[in-house]
Amino acid sequence: MMRADCVVALIGVAISLIAGSAAAQVTIGGTASDAEPTGIMSMFAGDRFENFRHIERFVPVAEIPANANPRPIPLALRDLQFTGMILDQPTDLEAFLARTSTSAFVVLKDGVLIYEHYREGDTATSKHISFSMAKSFVSAMIGIALAEGHIRSVQDPIRKYLPELTSQTFDGVTIAHVLEMASGVKFDERYTDPDSDINQMGPIADKVGYLAYINTLDREHEPGTYNHYASINTQLLGILLGRVTGQSLTDYTIKKLWRPIGMEHDGQWVLDGQGVELAMGGLTATARDYARLGQVFLEGGKAGDTQVVPAAWVTTSTTPDAPHLLPGDNARSSNTSGYKFQWWTPREPDDDFLARGIWGQNIYVHRGNRVVIVKLSADQSNFDARLKLDYIDYLQDLAQSLDN
Repeated sequence: MMRADCVVALIGVAISLIAGSAAAQVTIGGTASDAEPTGIMSMFAGDRFENFRHIERFVPVAEIPANANPRPIPLALRDLQFTGMILDQPTDLEAFLARTSTSAFVVLKDGVLIYEHYREGDTATSKHISFSMAKSFVSAMIGIALAEGHIRSVQDPIRKYLPELTSQTFDGVTIAHVLEMASGVKFDERYTDPDSDINQMGPIADKVGYLAYINTLDREHEPGTYNHYASINTQLLGILLGRVTGQSLTDYTIKKLWRPIGMEHDGQWVLDGQGVELAMGGLTATARDYARLGQVFLEGGKAGDTQVVPAAWVTTSTTPDAPHLLPGDNARSSNTSGYKFQWWTPREPDDDFLARGIWGQNIYVHRGNRVVIVKLSADQSNFDARLKLDYIDYLQDLAQSLDN
């Protein structure tokens, strides 16, 4: 089961926007089988690079305006010569980008942009759908809300802030459990199964709202004992942020991330049928602005002299520290990679961590060598579990090579 990332729940939550397309079937690779896909499904057919740049053509969005005076990124571009291993084959960087259908690739070293490569129609000003990289942005905002006193502690029961969660499934579930994908909720994220939870969620949530829908979900594991990647957890975090701050996720993103970080370009949040942001995977931004978030986390939560994300939260949210969160062959986790609060670590971590999304999206951060790498893609081969792990290793190897 490919549940390590979210093929954006756009397919589920926006299904009500798919006019007359209930009969259409789309494979996990995005190829039509029974009928030409329409509505949101058509995002995964045709020119996916173009589609991922223009998500607003398929779903409603809320706009995130660029800063009038963005924080500059120093430039010292150079030719980056590197060869690493992909599927046991030596692969240079150009071949890697082609092999993984990469449309934007940005490398920062010591906060300086040293390499930037665009292809397949992308440019430095192109927005690109984050898919599950959005989860790491949501986590950053949870840390900010905690520091501002909107949340007393992540060890609080989530029901303290969302009393509508009356289902026994959420007995004993803390905010931390939800952040670490260990809420215990039973949620099937198979996009190829029309009866899976991710595909059934949309029409139900559009009618009754997310909290009522979440109350219908059963428990599969005891909270805090098993890392089961389920995007509905992040949607719950987005609802939590709205409740405790009294602001939409879009407004909180603008005030607490976009402006203080100094993002250079407009962004967007995808909205569902009720006008609620798709926290689990619906953010869009440019490659450079994704890199700005990575740089903030590299700098302990700072953008220049501005403490955007609390330093303690940066460390906590990127450091697996419990048996069910550790990387490797782990009987308590559904993943080989490590996990903490909506951030991943490679399977052999080296003081590094990453945000990642399906179809090959990555914000990779290596603390030791002070490297940030952003990779944006429309990569169908990302559904190959071995290849996906290999190219995370490739990014790690590249960062390790930049040691001076």
